[in-house]
Amino acid sequence: MPSYGRIAHPDTPIAATLHPVTAHPDYSTDVTRTNKFYWENGAWLDQGNFGTCVGNALAHRRADAPKPVTGIDEAWAQNLYVQASGDTSMQQGTSAILACRVLQDWGDISAYYWMSDADELRNTVLNVGSVCIGVYWYYSMEYPYAYNNNMYININEASGIAGGHEVLVNGVNLAPAVGKPYYRIKNSWGRGWGHNGTVRVFTEDLENLIFNSDGDAVLIMEN
Repeated sequence: MPSYGRIAHPDTPIAATLHPVTAHPDYSTDVTRTNKFYWENGAWLDQGNFGTCVGNALAHRRADAPKPVTGIDEAWAQNLYVQASGDTSMQQGTSAILACRVLQDWGDISAYYWMSDADELRNTVLNVGSVCIGVYWYYSMEYPYAYNNNMYININEASGIAGGHEVLVNGVNLAPAVGKPYYRIKNSWGRGWGHNGTVRVFTEDLENLIFNSDGDAVLIMEN
């Protein structure tokens, strides 16, 4: 059974007000492109049986794009998790807010920004960078299915909540040649899951999961 580990911090509901993504200097609603995919080969992590997904998702962001950082590995992700949570068992979970505060204390990032709706998420991925999202993870999402020569996940609330999970949204295509618009997600369950470690999910389904089901979406600004 996969491990999870994302929990909501009490500050999460007001994060978009305190740290609005619209305050990012590169944020723009003048979107001319319809798709954007970020480089993703900086690190491919697998959290194994630990609930360190928040550390892993932010580690993937740091290792990949838009400013790739070397030396990001599983130990780095675990250390971020422990510093954010204080949980040396690496089982209890933590929040993106606490992990971002640690990154800021380390001097790795200068700021972090929250999205409050679907338009802000789309504009951010298209114009600024990849985004870490914390969501309820349903059992149906554990089993990707083949569609259009790739792997997709189905968000079926009736399947039940497996846990809270943090992943990286590192691509979006709003006008695919075939099928509906989708996001690309990079998970922390190794290259054997999904399509070499990633899956696609239809935009409307993921946006509903984040913004209507107690999820959150954060962008970090690297130094």
